[in-house]
Amino acid sequence: MNSQAHIKEPLSWSGDLMKDTFIYRFIDISATLLDLVMENQSVADHYLNWIDSQEVDMDEEEEAAITPLVLSELRNESGSHILILALPTAGQFLVIFTAGEFSAKIILAQEQETATLQAASVTEFTGNLHYAINWGKDFIDRIDEEMIAAGM
Repeated sequence: MNSQAHIKEPLSWSGDLMKDTFIYRFIDISATLLDLVMENQSVADHYLNWIDSQEVDMDEEEEAAITPLVLSELRNESGSHILILALPTAGQFLVIFTAGEFSAKIILAQEQETATLQAASVTEFTGNLHYAINWGKDFIDRIDEEMIAAGM
C-alpha cells in the first residue's frame, strides 16, 4: 500500500491545472530564453564549436564527466537567478530557475539544424507553485515589453 502512494506522486503532476500551467509556462520561458541567447552569433558559434568538441571526445570513448557549457546567466536585484546550460549532447539544454520561493530545472531537446523544439520536461521543482506561476507570468510580461520597446 505504501508503494502505491509513492507511485501516485509522479502521476499527480498530470491533469492538475496549476501544475500544467507551471509546466507550459516554464517550458515556454525556457525555449524563449534559449532562442534569445542563441540569436547572439558569438554564443551560437561558441556552442557549435563546443558541441563539436564534445562529439570528438565521445568518439574517443573516454570515461568523461558530463560538464555542461554555461550559455547565459541572468540575475536581478531581487535574487532571481536563471542559468542556461548546453548539455554535451547536440541540441540538449538545461534551464535552471532559482527565485524567492521556488527552484526548477527544465530540459529542452531541439533538432540541431533547425533549432525546432522536439521535447521538453520539468525535471525538478521545489517550492511554492502559486508563487512560481505568478513569477513566470511577470517574467513573460517583462520579456514582451522589452521586445516591443526594441521594435521586435
